[in-house]
Amino acid sequence: MPVVIIHSHLNPGGVTRIIQSQIDSLEGEEIKVLVGACPDAGKITSPNAELHIIPELDYLERRKYTDQEAMEMLHKIHSEIRDYITPDTVLHFHNLNLGKNPIVTYAVYLLAKEGVKVFNHAHDFAEDRPSNYAFLEEIIYGNFSQNINEVLYPKLPNYHFGVLNSFDFERLQGLGVTDDRIEWLPNPVTFNASGDLPEKTDAKKAICEELNIDANKLLVTYPVRVIQRKNIGEFILLSILFRHRANFAVTQPPQNPVEIEMYNQWIKFCNDNEIDIVFEAGKKVNFEKLLRGTDFCITTSYKEGFGMVYLEPWLLDTPVVGRDIDFITRDFKNDGFSFPTLYYKLNIPGIKTDFKDLNLKMQMEIIQGVVSGKIEKHKLFEQNPILNTLFSDVKSYITEKNKTIIKNNYSLQGYGIKLQKRYKKMVG
Repeated sequence: MPVVIIHSHLNPGGVTRIIQSQIDSLEGEEIKVLVGACPDAGKITSPNAELHIIPELDYLERRKYTDQEAMEMLHKIHSEIRDYITPDTVLHFHNLNLGKNPIVTYAVYLLAKEGVKVFNHAHDFAEDRPSNYAFLEEIIYGNFSQNINEVLYPKLPNYHFGVLNSFDFERLQGLGVTDDRIEWLPNPVTFNASGDLPEKTDAKKAICEELNIDANKLLVTYPVRVIQRKNIGEFILLSILFRHRANFAVTQPPQNPVEIEMYNQWIKFCNDNEIDIVFEAGKKVNFEKLLRGTDFCITTSYKEGFGMVYLEPWLLDTPVVGRDIDFITRDFKNDGFSFPTLYYKLNIPGIKTDFKDLNLKMQMEIIQGVVSGKIEKHKLFEQNPILNTLFSDVKSYITEKNKTIIKNNYSLQGYGIKLQKRYKKMVG
């Protein structure tokens, strides 16, 4: 059946990786990929997928729009998408309701009302990003006088949803979406490791030489693009607490201009305070060799859509430690997954608030306090006993068990079978 996949862009990142996996899993289907921007068209290599660029699908500039402006854009977007649709097409849209382009959200709602089969694949929700939700309200209610809940969660039999976890499944139920229109679709977890990938000890030695860091220390890597919710300040604090026994590396800088100022402040802070973090390690060495040579991957994120960071490193025999997000990891734990050292909160002596909830200035002051000795390290360990075992050895049987669960429950093949069943259900 014809499948039209739509997203704002194909910039490097989690959703783009999922779109690539989705295409791979739908071998034999006729696929068109519509995006607003694509910096590297070579990313779409499957012979059954055609890439088309429609600039109006990209993020919409945040400003006030007149009703006439909004209506003209709506007609253009509606018409451009409509050109790619036949009666049996499934329109598979990634993050349609996130509030990045409310006019596209409304255009797809109108297409669904005309009978187009829409699969709204929700990786993230605007309800968790107040400024995005406000932008949706400005356009959908302000310009088009439509009820926002009706547009975001229409009660139409041809409008289905895909979610990544049980938490979002329950969220949609609470918003009135019936179970038969929700597909629980965890991301596939694969890592196409090269056949010549070295053994772990050899990979670590090579990586440490390339990064010019001490191979006798542990190598702790945060495989992430640094944005606000990834909580990089906490990662830097941990690097101070363990600087005598571990090197800390983080892999990618932000791409969103809004996030770059924060990122640069943290780099300057580390330079000014002689804190040895390897920034942008993923641009300096081979990424898969880095994860293979790493002793522990770490996460300090407090908000995730799926939580790939909790799973992927295990496939390269690298344990994952750090901050827990219960509504994300509960699904993995229900699968039988073991996480030896995750924590829910980082306490700071004399402060009642969790470290993650402090603003950037306060986080920097605390880290400077630890660096200078004004805040005693042993008190941090006393108030956070989990830190004493954060980097303890992980038994090989735990690694093997986790790898087996990933291969059995999060395979690309299983992902494709689920998608095709859902599409067939929609087409009838």
